[in-house]
Amino acid sequence: MFSLNLRQKMIGCFCLHMLSYIIIGITFLQDFDMFNEDVALLIHAGNLSNICLEIRRYEKNFIIRYNDEDFIKVLEYIKEAQQYAPRVIEDLKSMPQPTHLQDLSAKLTAYEESFLMFKAQASSGKEGDILPLREKVRGLGQELVHITEDLVLFEQYKMNTFIKRFKSQLAITILFLVLLSIFTITLLYISIIKPLKRVENAAIKIANGTFSPLPVDEKKGEVRSVLRAFNKMVTDLEEQQEQLFQAKKLASIGTLASGTAHQINNPLNNIATSCQLALAEVDREQFPFVVKMLKIINQETERAGKIVRGLLEFSRAQTFSLQPYPLIELVNKVKQLVASEVPAGITIDTDIDKAIILYIDVQKMIEALLNLIINALQAITEPPGAVFIEAKKDTEHTHALITIADTGGGIDKENLPKIFDPFFTTKNAENGTGLGLAVVYGIIKKHNGSIQVESEKGKGSQFILTLPLHLQPENVNFQTQHSTSRSDNA
Repeated sequence: MFSLNLRQKMIGCFCLHMLSYIIIGITFLQDFDMFNEDVALLIHAGNLSNICLEIRRYEKNFIIRYNDEDFIKVLEYIKEAQQYAPRVIEDLKSMPQPTHLQDLSAKLTAYEESFLMFKAQASSGKEGDILPLREKVRGLGQELVHITEDLVLFEQYKMNTFIKRFKSQLAITILFLVLLSIFTITLLYISIIKPLKRVENAAIKIANGTFSPLPVDEKKGEVRSVLRAFNKMVTDLEEQQEQLFQAKKLASIGTLASGTAHQINNPLNNIATSCQLALAEVDREQFPFVVKMLKIINQETERAGKIVRGLLEFSRAQTFSLQPYPLIELVNKVKQLVASEVPAGITIDTDIDKAIILYIDVQKMIEALLNLIINALQAITEPPGAVFIEAKKDTEHTHALITIADTGGGIDKENLPKIFDPFFTTKNAENGTGLGLAVVYGIIKKHNGSIQVESEKGKGSQFILTLPLHLQPENVNFQTQHSTSRSDNA
């Protein structure tokens, strides 16, 4: 289906307005040209009618007084009318006009001849010969007056018709412009103001903590992009807020854990030492039950010691030593370290872009990946199964997307928000303390990365790590670095 984006709609409305104004302007200019012509014709017709009336006035005076001055005036006005009449006829050439107007020049000529004959007969003094000529002159004069009056009436009629038509056109034009303005305002309201109002209301809901994602239309356009970006912004803000809350919670627990661990560590060392001394002194054959209890005490003391060491590791302010390092080599190291932990029937498959170079603390990142892979292996309780490690660059080539997936039993939906909390675990007491994922979370955040989990009960889990790439990798000898790291660890 054909649809226009906001920019195209705005350009279309602008062009429509411009075209409308141009057409209206041209139409009214043409009408005003016709109006000017009609006004000029009305003036000419009025002047010609006045000339004919003057001819009749001096004609009447001459008939009454036979004055030569009146005779001369009649001839002057006849000559003026003869000069003026062709101009009026020429103006009306392309326009409909009274048909007898074409006889105006002939009537003027006939009137002039008859008036000259009437003057000659009037000079001879024969009354019988004067009367027919006088009536003829008067009849021709009346015809001239009627012709010019018809012309004036015709032009007045045209003026009235033009004014009525102009009023109708003006009313239609105003109505069209009003409808066009209503259409434009409605379009702007639907396309811009209404979506912006939705964004404004959504911003208020965000402030009140009651935001729900804005519905996004299927039509393409800038507003759709704004709404999608707004929804994404809010989602990202919620995720970052949750991560900030998680980081603050971890920091608070880390401070508490540090003090607690130091307080517990000394008594545990004393208990372990006392228990080992007691085991060394007791007669194993005579007091087997005591020996058994002492071994349990020693075993539980060691487990408590591991928890204390985990707390200390979790709470310790760590100094990172960052360096560029190939991800594929990092994963290979982790696979070697975890090889002895992989049960029969479970495989670890990798698909990693060799060009991915991270800027990381190698030891800490090994610790994080080791925790994640061991968790994935322990999630597969019934082999066969597999752990998949996949890594690729994002679309901007600024971050690596690392996915660690397993075919285990998955995580309950209600447990997903809590898996990065310290001491939260779904494992039994022998397999976990609940600090592994919390440590992983801290390491990833320390690297300016992020970690997310997706899981469905019975369908496995996958952890998605986003870590910054080393954008300007130096030409370093990684093998030398590895040797240095191994010698340092040794």
